Amino acid sequence: MGGICMAKSYFTKEAVNFYENLKKNNNKEWFAENRNIYDNVVIPQAKEYIIDMGQKLKNIVPSINYSPKIDGSIFRIHKDARINKGKTPFKTHLGIIFWAGKERLLNPCFYLHIEPPFYYTGVGMAKFEKDILASFRYFVNNKKYTPVLKDIKNVAEKNYYNINGEKLKNVPKGIEAINETAEYFLKYKYIYINDEMPINNYFYSEKLFEYTYNIFHNLLPFFNFLKEVVDNK
Repeated sequence: MGGICMAKSYFTKEAVNFYENLKKNNNKEWFAENRNIYDNVVIPQAKEYIIDMGQKLKNIVPSINYSPKIDGSIFRIHKDARINKGKTPFKTHLGIIFWAGKERLLNPCFYLHIEPPFYYTGVGMAKFEKDILASFRYFVNNKKYTPVLKDIKNVAEKNYYNINGEKLKNVPKGIEAINETAEYFLKYKYIYINDEMPINNYFYSEKLFEYTYNIFHNLLPFFNFLKEVVDNK
């Protein structure tokens, strides 16, 4: 696979405990009292992982984008008050992404989602704009891409990855699936694939870096497929 190989750990129990306790105390007062843990433990650890992983991902996706800061590769912890009135003010997970293209939310990404007691490593998009959805359906229902999609589905099943996203019960009206593979993927309104693991000693070890990178590498064909979908929308 080439490139750097990090033999160090990144995330600590103190960082994970922060999110466990935030879940129990999701209010502005508790966050203000514990803001120093977020600023001085969680964020620096996330930044170090982003810098190292971003450099390694450059080996397989030279154009990959990442930025070790909040609203870059780190999603902000505050929820949008405009759409979360009356709800808890903070996200109880750490979200990290490396993305294609200019806009991080409108392009395929590699991501690490840490939400105790689990963490998720994967590839995909959490939303398809109307034009991207139309492009996705066109590519899925083109026999040229059937072998690629078959391989993507096989890799997911072989490695026990989860294929997620909003899914219809049937193929959209007006579209006739060319085969079973197309029929399977045409039902998705957006799609992402990830691996789910419990946060345990492995997570806190130096093995986490290669473990998450290997998942990104395994799902590279899926990333490239989505990139082609977006680039040709």
